[in-house]
Formats: sequence, C-alpha cells, structure tokens
Amino acid sequence: PQPEMLHAGDQIDVEEVFAKFKAGVRAQVSEADSATHYDLGVAYKEMGLLADAAREFELASRDPKRECNCLAMMGMMYRERGELDRAAEAYVRGLSAQHKTVAQEVSLYYDLGIVYEMKNDADEAIYYFQRITRRDPTYRDVSQRLAALLPRSRRFSQPARAINDDQDFDRTFDDLYKRD
Repeated sequence: PQPEMLHAGDQIDVEEVFAKFKAGVRAQVSEADSATHYDLGVAYKEMGLLADAAREFELASRDPKRECNCLAMMGMMYRERGELDRAAEAYVRGLSAQHKTVAQEVSLYYDLGIVYEMKNDADEAIYYFQRITRRDPTYRDVSQRLAALLPRSRRFSQPARAINDDQDFDRTFDDLYKRD
C-alpha cells in the first residue's frame, strides 16, 4: 500500500499519530527490555506525558537493577504533580529495592523528607533528614532543613551539642581510658 500523502490544508491529528507511534513501540519492544522502557519513560516524562512515563518506568522497574532508579523517577513525577502520597509510596518502594547504592538510598531519604515537608508533616520530614545526617551531615541542605523543622516538631528535640573541639574530644577519650 502507498503511504498517505499530506496536501496543503490537511490537518494532522497529533494524538492519533502519537497513539500509532506508541502502538508501534509496544509491538517492537519486549516487556523484558528494561533499558528501552526506561529510556521511553525518560522521553515521555520530558514531553510531559506522565501517565505514559509512569507506565514505562513501571515496566522497567521489573528489572531488579533498574527498580530503585525507576521508582525514584516515578516519585519525582508524582511530587511534581502534587500527588504527594503517591510520591512517598514510590520512594518507599525504592528504599525496599534489592539493588540500590548508598547514594540512591540517601537520595530517596532526602526526597521523602521533601515530600513530608510539602505535606507540612515536620516530624516525618525530620525522621528522613536525620537518617541522612547520621551518614553525611553535610549532604545538600539537610542541616538547614533540620534547623528550620525542629522547632515545629512534636516528637523530636533539638540535637544535643556535638563535641566540637579537639580538647573536649581528647578529654573525653582520656576519661574513657582512666577508668580501667
């Protein structure tokens, strides 16, 4: 069959063309091809087609090595749309992914802290931000966020003063050994 030719004045139904494109992709790409589904998810996200992007990330997340990253992307999309409960759910699922790096885990804690800040739940935000400071107190702007959130907390108190000079540390260390 001959392809249809466009003539001046013809109108293109973009949604119809895109629906055909997506059908073609589905026919060509195996559900097990996680790399392609991930790339499609990123492309759809960039085009603002969030439902399509979420579907692609969900397919790509079946690959244990991509699961954490896909769920983080889904959480980001939901957060950007103001769907904070769905964002938190995606981030928590990302935390339970089998394959994740420490950097991915810390990033997910940060994203969860942001979601709970947006939900005006200071205690939950503090919980996630404190998980980060135990590993890396200099991570992004976590210390400033904690400083702003702690006065609003019902559950957490201000952090205890850290030993911040070498003399205090040496004195404490020496005291430990004098007891023997």
